[in-house]
Amino acid sequence: MKIVDVKLHAVVVPMKPEVVHSAGVEDRLCAPDPVTGRSLNFWEFPKWIVELVADNGLIGLGEPRRGDLHAPLKQYAEQLIGKRVIDLPIGNLPLPHGDSYESYIIYEAFEMAWLDLLGKHLGVPLWHLLGGKLVDRVPIDFWMGRMTPDDTARRAHWAVANGFHGVKMKCTLDDPIADRVRAVREVAPSFPIVLDPNERFLNPAGAMHVARSLEPFDRVIFESPVPQQRLDWYVLLRAKIPQAIALHLTSLQELLKAIKLDAADYYNLLGPLVEFSQWARLAQAAGCPTWRGTGCDLGIRDASSLHAAAAAGCQLPSDIIGSLLREDDLIVEPLAFADGCLLVSDQPGLGVELDRQALKHYRVTP
Repeated sequence: MKIVDVKLHAVVVPMKPEVVHSAGVEDRLCAPDPVTGRSLNFWEFPKWIVELVADNGLIGLGEPRRGDLHAPLKQYAEQLIGKRVIDLPIGNLPLPHGDSYESYIIYEAFEMAWLDLLGKHLGVPLWHLLGGKLVDRVPIDFWMGRMTPDDTARRAHWAVANGFHGVKMKCTLDDPIADRVRAVREVAPSFPIVLDPNERFLNPAGAMHVARSLEPFDRVIFESPVPQQRLDWYVLLRAKIPQAIALHLTSLQELLKAIKLDAADYYNLLGPLVEFSQWARLAQAAGCPTWRGTGCDLGIRDASSLHAAAAAGCQLPSDIIGSLLREDDLIVEPLAFADGCLLVSDQPGLGVELDRQALKHYRVTP
């Protein structure tokens, strides 16, 4: 089998109404684009669909993170034309990438597409190529942006009605966090709650202020409450507050430093599929449960995250929920969901098919 063509498609798929922030809240929830430096709401950036076309007619699908990625995607695509199976070892494709988020966001899209293609060629699911699955179901949490307590309660009602068992909420130090937590618990008393301020509790004093306001509530997790380069602050907070702490990390070096310092209870990890599964197993061997980090993605990337989380044996609910929150997931059949979990497919490759009508509808000029 040889790669004979690579197709790149830019799409913009809006979020469904009222799933991110309450009216009047302006919060883009993303860093400036790593290529162009543009700053937009995350759902306004293009998403990309990668097709690796083989000489046997099979097609492998990939989906990178959002962003203005056309130039680097095209550069990497040209390097894959003519490559055969023996030229593309699993976990070490001959494409530039390093241990940092900025260096692997392109690599992981082509790794995803290659593993999908290879899985289809061999007749095995993608999790098989990652070392086998450790779980058949991957728990996922509901997700919402920054909302008023009333809107939080309304979204929590929806989450309960649709089979979820926990929720992740964006927030900042100035938000009515305790009122939002109370609103969730009045609707769903059993829900664990992950508060994700994207480091915007600012410092230990800010995090401890929020922690004190939440004393009436159990099963609340702080994800990346303060700047993550200050791991000493995380060590301090673990000794001072009752809430569990999670770090959202994107490289092995970051993870090793944090584990050495015992800086977190849990880890939300990104990374290419092969490396992520290795990192997550390492963290779990160190006694730190993990979940798979995502970015409100489309169906292809969500499917890849599902396979990776299954292979890693992620014990905590991931937020593989973007395909439920966007107007369309761009796959023919949605990912199977039951009782708070995504069901892991045993079909070859990713186990999903690109919806070409939806692709045509949402395609934009890069």
